Amino acid sequence: MEEKNDARYKWVMLGMLAVTYFLMHASRQVFNASLPQIKVDLASHGATDAQLGLSRTIFLFAYGLMVPFAGIAADFFRRKWVIVVGTLFFSTSVFFTGFSDSMLMLFILYGFMNGIGQCMIPGAASSLVAQYHTETRSTALSIYQSALYVGVLISSVAAGWLGGSSSSGWRISFWAFGGVAMVWMVVLTLFLRNTPALKVQGEEVKPKFKDALAAFCAKPSAWLLTFAFGMLVFGSNCFRTWMPAFLQGQKEWGLTPGSAAFHAVFWFYLGSFLGIALGARTSDKLSTKRRGIRLTIMAVGLALSAPTMAGMVLVPSLWLSCVMMFFFGLGGGFFDCNLYAGLFDVVAPRYRSAAMGFYLSGAFFIGCPATAVLGWVGHNYSLQTGMAIFGGTYALGALAIFTARAFFFKRDHVD
Repeated sequence: MEEKNDARYKWVMLGMLAVTYFLMHASRQVFNASLPQIKVDLASHGATDAQLGLSRTIFLFAYGLMVPFAGIAADFFRRKWVIVVGTLFFSTSVFFTGFSDSMLMLFILYGFMNGIGQCMIPGAASSLVAQYHTETRSTALSIYQSALYVGVLISSVAAGWLGGSSSSGWRISFWAFGGVAMVWMVVLTLFLRNTPALKVQGEEVKPKFKDALAAFCAKPSAWLLTFAFGMLVFGSNCFRTWMPAFLQGQKEWGLTPGSAAFHAVFWFYLGSFLGIALGARTSDKLSTKRRGIRLTIMAVGLALSAPTMAGMVLVPSLWLSCVMMFFFGLGGGFFDCNLYAGLFDVVAPRYRSAAMGFYLSGAFFIGCPATAVLGWVGHNYSLQTGMAIFGGTYALGALAIFTARAFFFKRDHVD
Protein backbone atom coordinates (compact mmCIF):
# COMPACT_ATOMS: atom_id res chain seq x y z
CA MET A 1 0.00 0.00 0.00
CA GLU A 2 2.84 2.41 0.84
CA GLU A 3 4.45 1.73 -2.55
CA LYS A 4 1.14 2.53 -4.28
CA ASN A 5 0.82 5.74 -2.30
CA ASP A 6 4.38 6.72 -3.23
CA ALA A 7 3.68 5.91 -6.89
CA ARG A 8 0.68 8.22 -6.80
CA TYR A 9 2.33 10.90 -4.71
CA LYS A 10 5.38 11.25 -6.97
CA TRP A 11 3.10 12.62 -9.69
CA VAL A 12 1.10 14.77 -7.27
CA MET A 13 4.38 16.19 -5.95
CA LEU A 14 5.56 16.81 -9.51
CA GLY A 15 2.36 18.73 -10.20
CA MET A 16 2.78 20.92 -7.12
CA LEU A 17 6.40 21.69 -7.97
CA ALA A 18 5.50 22.36 -11.60
CA VAL A 19 2.92 24.96 -10.52
CA THR A 20 5.57 26.60 -8.34
CA TYR A 21 7.96 26.68 -11.28
CA PHE A 22 5.17 28.08 -13.47
CA LEU A 23 4.62 30.96 -11.05
CA MET A 24 8.34 31.66 -10.77
CA HIS A 25 8.78 32.10 -14.50
CA ALA A 26 5.45 33.82 -14.99
CA SER A 27 6.59 36.51 -12.58
CA ARG A 28 9.85 36.87 -14.52
CA GLN A 29 8.13 37.21 -17.89
CA VAL A 30 5.63 39.75 -16.55
CA PHE A 31 8.58 42.13 -16.28
CA ASN A 32 9.82 41.35 -19.79
CA ALA A 33 6.40 41.75 -21.42
CA SER A 34 5.80 45.03 -19.53
CA LEU A 35 9.13 46.72 -20.35
CA PRO A 36 7.76 49.36 -22.77
CA GLN A 37 4.96 50.30 -20.35
CA ILE A 38 7.29 50.41 -17.32
CA LYS A 39 9.66 52.64 -19.29
CA VAL A 40 6.86 55.12 -20.06
CA ASP A 41 5.42 55.09 -16.53
CA LEU A 42 8.81 55.53 -14.81
CA ALA A 43 10.42 57.75 -17.46
CA SER A 44 10.79 60.60 -14.97
CA HIS A 45 12.82 58.27 -12.70
CA GLY A 46 15.45 57.37 -15.29
CA ALA A 47 13.78 54.32 -16.83
CA THR A 48 15.94 53.94 -19.93
CA ASP A 49 16.57 50.67 -21.81
CA ALA A 50 19.91 50.36 -20.04
CA GLN A 51 18.36 50.98 -16.59
CA LEU A 52 15.59 48.47 -17.18
CA GLY A 53 18.12 45.93 -18.43
CA LEU A 54 20.08 46.53 -15.23
CA SER A 55 17.00 45.52 -13.18
CA ARG A 56 17.06 42.11 -14.83
CA THR A 57 20.84 41.88 -14.41
CA ILE A 58 20.50 42.53 -10.66
CA PHE A 59 17.94 39.73 -10.46
CA LEU A 60 20.30 37.32 -12.23
CA PHE A 61 23.27 38.44 -10.12
CA ALA A 62 21.38 37.94 -6.83
CA TYR A 63 20.13 34.56 -8.06
CA GLY A 64 23.60 33.44 -9.12
CA LEU A 65 25.23 34.70 -5.93
CA MET A 66 22.89 32.95 -3.53
CA VAL A 67 21.88 29.76 -5.36
CA PRO A 68 24.92 27.70 -4.20
CA PHE A 69 23.96 28.38 -0.59
CA ALA A 70 20.35 27.52 -1.39
CA GLY A 71 21.52 24.19 -2.78
CA ILE A 72 23.52 23.45 0.36
CA ALA A 73 20.51 24.49 2.49
CA ALA A 74 18.43 21.89 0.64
CA ASP A 75 20.96 19.24 1.72
CA PHE A 76 21.02 20.34 5.36
CA PHE A 77 17.35 21.23 5.90
CA ARG A 78 14.14 19.57 4.79
CA ARG A 79 13.55 20.48 1.15
CA LYS A 80 9.86 21.19 1.68
CA TRP A 81 10.63 24.17 3.90
CA VAL A 82 13.34 25.52 1.63
CA ILE A 83 10.76 25.53 -1.20
CA VAL A 84 8.03 27.08 0.98
CA VAL A 85 10.29 29.87 2.25
CA GLY A 86 11.55 30.58 -1.25
CA THR A 87 7.99 30.79 -2.57
CA LEU A 88 6.99 33.14 0.24
CA PHE A 89 9.97 35.38 -0.47
CA PHE A 90 9.59 35.68 -4.24
CA SER A 91 5.79 35.98 -4.17
CA THR A 92 5.78 38.92 -1.76
CA SER A 93 8.59 40.69 -3.62
CA VAL A 94 6.76 40.33 -6.95
CA PHE A 95 3.50 41.56 -5.40
CA PHE A 96 5.10 44.68 -3.93
CA THR A 97 6.99 45.38 -7.16
CA GLY A 98 3.62 46.52 -8.44
CA PHE A 99 3.87 49.49 -6.05
CA SER A 100 7.28 50.61 -7.35
CA ASP A 101 7.51 54.32 -8.10
CA SER A 102 11.24 54.54 -8.77
CA MET A 103 14.04 52.58 -10.40
CA LEU A 104 15.59 52.00 -6.97
CA MET A 105 12.47 50.17 -5.76
CA LEU A 106 12.50 48.11 -8.96
CA PHE A 107 16.14 47.21 -8.37
CA ILE A 108 15.51 46.14 -4.74
CA LEU A 109 12.12 44.41 -5.04
CA TYR A 110 12.14 42.82 -8.49
CA GLY A 111 15.89 42.50 -8.82
CA PHE A 112 17.47 41.63 -5.49
CA MET A 113 14.70 40.22 -3.26
CA ASN A 114 12.98 38.31 -6.06
CA GLY A 115 16.30 36.78 -7.11
CA ILE A 116 17.04 35.55 -3.59
CA GLY A 117 13.57 33.99 -3.22
CA GLN A 118 13.59 32.21 -6.57
CA CYS A 119 17.09 30.78 -6.15
CA MET A 120 15.91 28.71 -3.17
CA ILE A 121 13.53 26.54 -5.20
CA PRO A 122 15.21 24.77 -8.19
CA GLY A 123 17.85 22.76 -6.31
CA ALA A 124 15.46 21.40 -3.70
CA ALA A 125 12.65 20.79 -6.20
CA SER A 126 14.75 19.04 -8.85
CA SER A 127 16.41 16.76 -6.29
CA LEU A 128 12.96 15.76 -4.97
CA VAL A 129 11.82 14.93 -8.50
CA ALA A 130 15.00 12.93 -9.17
CA GLN A 131 14.61 11.03 -5.88
CA TYR A 132 11.03 9.92 -6.63
CA HIS A 133 11.46 9.38 -10.38
CA THR A 134 14.11 6.94 -11.60
CA GLU A 135 13.06 5.28 -14.87
CA THR A 136 10.87 8.31 -15.66
CA ARG A 137 13.45 10.95 -14.71
CA SER A 138 13.80 12.77 -18.05
CA THR A 139 10.05 12.72 -18.56
CA ALA A 140 9.34 14.01 -15.04
CA LEU A 141 11.97 16.73 -15.22
CA SER A 142 10.69 17.68 -18.67
CA ILE A 143 7.16 18.10 -17.30
CA TYR A 144 8.65 20.23 -14.54
CA GLN A 145 10.58 22.28 -17.11
CA SER A 146 7.49 22.63 -19.32
CA ALA A 147 5.86 24.67 -16.55
CA LEU A 148 8.34 27.39 -17.50
CA TYR A 149 6.89 27.50 -21.01
CA VAL A 150 3.29 27.69 -19.83
CA GLY A 151 4.16 30.36 -17.28
CA VAL A 152 5.96 32.54 -19.80
CA LEU A 153 3.24 32.18 -22.42
CA ILE A 154 0.30 32.96 -20.13
CA SER A 155 2.02 35.81 -18.30
CA SER A 156 3.25 37.39 -21.56
CA VAL A 157 -0.23 37.51 -23.04
CA ALA A 158 -1.79 38.74 -19.78
CA ALA A 159 0.89 41.36 -19.15
CA GLY A 160 0.82 42.54 -22.77
CA TRP A 161 -2.96 42.96 -22.65
CA LEU A 162 -2.95 44.70 -19.26
CA GLY A 163 0.03 46.85 -20.21
CA GLY A 164 -1.77 48.10 -23.29
CA SER A 165 -4.85 49.04 -21.28
CA SER A 166 -3.22 52.00 -19.51
CA SER A 167 0.16 53.47 -18.61
CA SER A 168 0.01 51.78 -15.19
CA GLY A 169 -1.62 48.52 -16.30
CA TRP A 170 1.70 46.72 -15.79
CA ARG A 171 1.25 47.06 -12.03
CA ILE A 172 -1.88 44.88 -12.06
CA SER A 173 0.15 42.05 -13.61
CA PHE A 174 2.60 42.05 -10.70
CA TRP A 175 -0.18 42.21 -8.13
CA ALA A 176 -2.05 39.34 -9.80
CA PHE A 177 0.84 36.89 -10.24
CA GLY A 178 2.46 37.81 -6.92
CA GLY A 179 -0.85 37.35 -5.10
CA VAL A 180 -1.51 33.95 -6.67
CA ALA A 181 1.99 32.82 -5.70
CA MET A 182 1.36 33.87 -2.09
CA VAL A 183 -1.77 31.68 -2.02
CA TRP A 184 0.16 28.79 -3.59
CA MET A 185 2.73 29.00 -0.80
CA VAL A 186 -0.07 28.03 1.60
CA VAL A 187 -0.96 25.02 -0.60
CA LEU A 188 2.67 23.84 -0.53
CA THR A 189 2.77 24.21 3.24
CA LEU A 190 -0.29 22.00 3.64
CA PHE A 191 0.26 19.28 1.04
CA LEU A 192 3.95 18.92 0.14
CA ARG A 193 5.53 16.06 2.11
CA ASN A 194 8.43 16.68 4.46
CA THR A 195 10.55 14.14 2.53
CA PRO A 196 13.94 13.17 4.03
CA ALA A 197 17.03 13.16 1.85
CA LEU A 198 18.05 10.11 -0.17
CA LYS A 199 19.79 7.54 2.04
CA VAL A 200 23.19 6.08 1.23
CA GLN A 201 23.85 2.63 2.72
CA GLY A 202 20.85 3.05 5.00
CA GLU A 203 21.91 6.41 6.44
CA GLU A 204 20.83 9.92 5.53
CA VAL A 205 23.95 11.76 4.45
CA LYS A 206 24.38 15.52 4.70
CA PRO A 207 27.57 16.37 2.82
CA LYS A 208 29.86 19.20 3.82
CA PHE A 209 30.07 22.19 1.52
CA LYS A 210 33.72 21.53 0.66
CA ASP A 211 32.98 17.86 -0.12
CA ALA A 212 30.13 18.80 -2.45
CA LEU A 213 32.24 21.46 -4.17
CA ALA A 214 35.15 19.05 -4.54
CA ALA A 215 32.88 16.37 -6.05
CA PHE A 216 31.50 18.88 -8.55
CA CYS A 217 34.89 20.32 -9.49
CA ALA A 218 36.31 16.84 -10.08
CA LYS A 219 33.95 16.36 -13.05
CA PRO A 220 35.03 18.24 -16.22
CA SER A 221 31.67 17.31 -17.75
CA ALA A 222 29.89 19.28 -15.00
CA TRP A 223 32.01 22.36 -15.70
CA LEU A 224 31.38 22.17 -19.43
CA LEU A 225 27.66 21.66 -18.91
CA THR A 226 27.63 24.71 -16.63
CA PHE A 227 29.36 26.80 -19.28
CA ALA A 228 26.89 25.61 -21.93
CA PHE A 229 23.96 26.39 -19.64
CA GLY A 230 25.46 29.84 -19.06
CA MET A 231 25.57 30.45 -22.81
CA LEU A 232 21.91 29.48 -23.03
CA VAL A 233 21.01 31.76 -20.10
CA PHE A 234 22.85 34.64 -21.80
CA GLY A 235 21.08 34.16 -25.12
CA SER A 236 17.65 33.30 -23.75
CA ASN A 237 17.61 36.30 -21.42
CA CYS A 238 18.36 38.54 -24.38
CA PHE A 239 15.46 36.95 -26.25
CA ARG A 240 12.91 36.83 -23.43
CA THR A 241 13.62 40.33 -22.15
CA TRP A 242 13.89 42.24 -25.40
CA MET A 243 11.96 40.33 -28.10
CA PRO A 244 8.57 41.93 -27.18
CA ALA A 245 10.19 45.37 -27.41
CA PHE A 246 11.87 44.47 -30.71
CA LEU A 247 8.56 43.37 -32.24
CA GLN A 248 6.81 46.53 -31.03
CA GLY A 249 9.62 48.53 -32.62
CA GLN A 250 8.94 47.08 -36.08
CA LYS A 251 6.33 49.69 -36.96
CA GLU A 252 5.68 48.26 -40.41
CA TRP A 253 4.46 45.02 -38.82
CA GLY A 254 1.70 46.93 -37.00
CA LEU A 255 1.74 45.04 -33.69
CA THR A 256 0.01 46.21 -30.50
CA PRO A 257 1.73 45.60 -27.14
CA GLY A 258 -0.55 42.59 -26.57
CA SER A 259 0.04 41.00 -29.97
CA ALA A 260 3.79 41.66 -29.77
CA ALA A 261 3.94 39.93 -26.37
CA PHE A 262 1.95 37.01 -27.82
CA HIS A 263 4.14 36.51 -30.88
CA ALA A 264 7.31 36.91 -28.81
CA VAL A 265 6.50 33.80 -26.82
CA PHE A 266 3.87 31.69 -28.62
CA TRP A 267 5.94 30.46 -31.56
CA PHE A 268 9.04 29.96 -29.45
CA TYR A 269 7.21 27.89 -26.84
CA LEU A 270 5.23 25.96 -29.43
CA GLY A 271 8.59 24.74 -30.74
CA SER A 272 9.85 24.23 -27.19
CA PHE A 273 6.92 22.00 -26.24
CA LEU A 274 7.57 19.83 -29.28
CA GLY A 275 11.31 19.75 -28.63
CA ILE A 276 11.00 18.86 -24.97
CA ALA A 277 8.45 16.09 -25.70
CA LEU A 278 10.55 14.49 -28.44
CA GLY A 279 13.82 14.95 -26.58
CA ALA A 280 12.55 13.57 -23.27
CA ARG A 281 10.98 10.53 -24.88
CA THR A 282 14.13 9.79 -26.85
CA SER A 283 16.36 10.32 -23.80
CA ASP A 284 14.42 7.97 -21.51
CA LYS A 285 14.13 5.32 -24.23
CA LEU A 286 17.80 5.29 -25.22
CA SER A 287 19.62 6.32 -22.03
CA THR A 288 20.13 2.72 -20.83
CA LYS A 289 21.67 1.73 -24.17
CA ARG A 290 23.50 4.95 -25.05
CA ARG A 291 24.55 6.65 -21.85
CA GLY A 292 25.63 9.89 -23.49
CA ILE A 293 22.38 10.43 -25.39
CA ARG A 294 21.22 13.18 -23.02
CA LEU A 295 24.30 15.30 -23.74
CA THR A 296 24.08 14.64 -27.47
CA ILE A 297 20.48 15.88 -27.58
CA MET A 298 21.40 18.96 -25.54
CA ALA A 299 24.24 19.84 -27.92
CA VAL A 300 22.08 19.38 -31.02
CA GLY A 301 19.49 21.72 -29.48
CA LEU A 302 22.02 24.50 -28.92
CA ALA A 303 23.46 24.04 -32.39
CA LEU A 304 19.96 24.55 -33.86
CA SER A 305 19.31 27.62 -31.70
CA ALA A 306 22.41 29.55 -32.83
CA PRO A 307 21.40 30.44 -36.42
CA THR A 308 17.68 30.74 -35.68
CA MET A 309 18.17 33.39 -32.96
CA ALA A 310 19.99 35.56 -35.48
CA GLY A 311 17.48 34.74 -38.18
CA MET A 312 14.41 35.84 -36.22
CA VAL A 313 15.58 39.49 -36.12
CA LEU A 314 17.12 39.62 -39.61
CA VAL A 315 14.23 38.36 -41.74
CA PRO A 316 12.03 40.96 -43.49
CA SER A 317 8.57 39.80 -42.40
CA LEU A 318 6.67 38.80 -39.26
CA TRP A 319 5.74 35.32 -40.50
CA LEU A 320 9.38 34.47 -41.28
CA SER A 321 10.37 35.73 -37.84
CA CYS A 322 7.72 33.47 -36.30
CA VAL A 323 9.09 30.47 -38.22
CA MET A 324 12.57 31.24 -36.90
CA MET A 325 11.22 31.57 -33.37
CA PHE A 326 9.57 28.15 -33.70
CA PHE A 327 12.85 26.44 -34.64
CA PHE A 328 14.69 28.48 -32.00
CA GLY A 329 12.23 27.08 -29.46
CA LEU A 330 12.61 23.55 -30.85
CA GLY A 331 16.33 23.71 -30.16
CA GLY A 332 15.70 25.10 -26.68
CA GLY A 333 13.33 22.22 -25.95
CA PHE A 334 15.99 19.65 -26.91
CA PHE A 335 18.32 21.28 -24.38
CA ASP A 336 15.75 21.82 -21.63
CA CYS A 337 14.49 18.22 -21.59
CA ASN A 338 17.88 17.20 -20.20
CA LEU A 339 18.81 20.41 -18.40
CA TYR A 340 18.89 18.67 -15.01
CA ALA A 341 18.98 15.00 -16.02
CA GLY A 342 22.18 15.59 -18.00
CA LEU A 343 23.91 17.00 -14.94
CA PHE A 344 22.60 14.19 -12.73
CA ASP A 345 24.25 11.69 -15.07
CA VAL A 346 27.65 12.90 -13.83
CA VAL A 347 26.88 13.83 -10.19
CA ALA A 348 26.43 11.35 -7.33
CA PRO A 349 22.92 11.42 -5.75
CA ARG A 350 24.17 12.65 -2.36
CA TYR A 351 25.51 15.84 -3.98
CA ARG A 352 22.62 16.65 -6.33
CA SER A 353 21.08 19.57 -4.44
CA ALA A 354 24.47 21.21 -3.93
CA ALA A 355 25.50 20.46 -7.52
CA MET A 356 22.33 22.16 -8.74
CA GLY A 357 23.37 25.21 -6.76
CA PHE A 358 26.82 25.33 -8.36
CA TYR A 359 25.32 24.60 -11.78
CA LEU A 360 22.74 27.37 -11.58
CA SER A 361 25.15 29.82 -9.97
CA GLY A 362 27.77 29.42 -12.67
CA ALA A 363 25.20 29.66 -15.46
CA PHE A 364 23.49 32.73 -14.03
CA PHE A 365 26.75 34.55 -13.39
CA ILE A 366 27.73 33.92 -17.01
CA GLY A 367 24.33 35.04 -18.26
CA CYS A 368 23.57 37.94 -15.88
CA PRO A 369 25.22 40.73 -17.98
CA ALA A 370 23.07 39.82 -21.00
CA THR A 371 20.07 42.11 -20.56
CA ALA A 372 22.13 45.15 -19.51
CA VAL A 373 24.60 44.61 -22.36
CA LEU A 374 21.82 44.19 -24.94
CA GLY A 375 20.01 47.21 -23.50
CA TRP A 376 23.19 49.25 -24.03
CA VAL A 377 23.64 47.87 -27.56
CA GLY A 378 20.00 48.61 -28.33
CA HIS A 379 20.33 52.18 -27.05
CA ASN A 380 23.54 52.89 -28.99
CA TYR A 381 23.01 50.71 -32.08
CA SER A 382 19.91 48.49 -32.34
CA LEU A 383 18.29 45.51 -30.64
CA GLN A 384 18.45 43.76 -34.01
CA THR A 385 22.25 44.00 -34.11
CA GLY A 386 22.70 42.80 -30.55
CA MET A 387 20.37 39.80 -30.80
CA ALA A 388 21.91 38.69 -34.10
CA ILE A 389 25.41 38.76 -32.61
CA PHE A 390 24.45 37.08 -29.34
CA GLY A 391 23.03 34.09 -31.21
CA GLY A 392 26.66 32.97 -31.28
CA THR A 393 26.51 32.16 -27.57
CA TYR A 394 24.47 29.06 -28.42
CA ALA A 395 27.18 27.83 -30.79
CA LEU A 396 29.77 28.14 -28.00
CA GLY A 397 27.50 26.15 -25.69
CA ALA A 398 27.04 23.39 -28.25
CA LEU A 399 30.81 23.14 -28.68
CA ALA A 400 31.27 22.79 -24.91
CA ILE A 401 28.79 19.90 -24.66
CA PHE A 402 30.23 18.08 -27.67
CA THR A 403 33.63 18.36 -25.95
CA ALA A 404 32.26 16.92 -22.69
CA ARG A 405 30.56 14.08 -24.55
CA ALA A 406 33.63 13.18 -26.59
CA PHE A 407 36.39 13.44 -23.97
CA PHE A 408 35.05 13.32 -20.40
CA PHE A 409 31.58 11.78 -20.11
CA LYS A 410 32.63 8.13 -20.09
CA ARG A 411 34.87 8.73 -17.08
CA ASP A 412 32.51 11.11 -15.28
CA HIS A 413 29.29 9.08 -15.67
CA VAL A 414 27.53 7.97 -12.45
CA ASP A 415 25.20 4.95 -12.51
